[in-house]
Amino acid sequence: MPSKTFNITIDTQAFNQMTTKQKQIITAAIDLFAEKGYANTSTKEIAAKAGVAEGNIFSTFKNKRGLLAAIINPVQRAIFPTTNQGAGAVSPAPYESLHEFMTDFCRDRLAFLQANRQVIKIFVAEIIYNDKLRQSLIKDFPASNRCWLQMAASLDQLKAQKLLVNWDNIKILKTIWSVMGGSALGYLFFDQPIKTTTLAQNVDTATRLLTYH
Repeated sequence: MPSKTFNITIDTQAFNQMTTKQKQIITAAIDLFAEKGYANTSTKEIAAKAGVAEGNIFSTFKNKRGLLAAIINPVQRAIFPTTNQGAGAVSPAPYESLHEFMTDFCRDRLAFLQANRQVIKIFVAEIIYNDKLRQSLIKDFPASNRCWLQMAASLDQLKAQKLLVNWDNIKILKTIWSVMGGSALGYLFFDQPIKTTTLAQNVDTATRLLTYH
């Protein structure tokens, strides 16, 4: 999983290689897409917020769709890195209890969500409305997904220790999402803070649902 301090617009190679003007355009687009939505934002508004001529957007990104792709493609690679994007073998981290695993996993995902709120909001909205992107994610996940392989290794280890219910890993992931998803979407789209008590309750609920019996 990405580091707790990982920030997509700071730490990804694609953004690091951009010029100052390109970064201004990307930053302005992220702010406006997150605030108003992709469909309701014009390239004229983006250029004005970035303090550049509108032609700079077209010369670098071709059009608004190209600008959106420049934002969400690094997001997709950061959230769903493939096995070729990281060195070393996939191996599970040691956990002594299911609650310990769930606490670590949920805290890590929350930190990543908070560090990248705007771009993840744009990405999630695009998944909802962009069938091509959605189908691409379904096709590629989880076979080449390094984060998923890392998590699956931990889940398999917990099942071997008889700490985790012996379900298919996809079903386990769906169960975790059913518990955590509401809090994540509320935070992204409705400005609802995820309090420490809420996180703890979600961890307890997921642990209770998934404990081996």
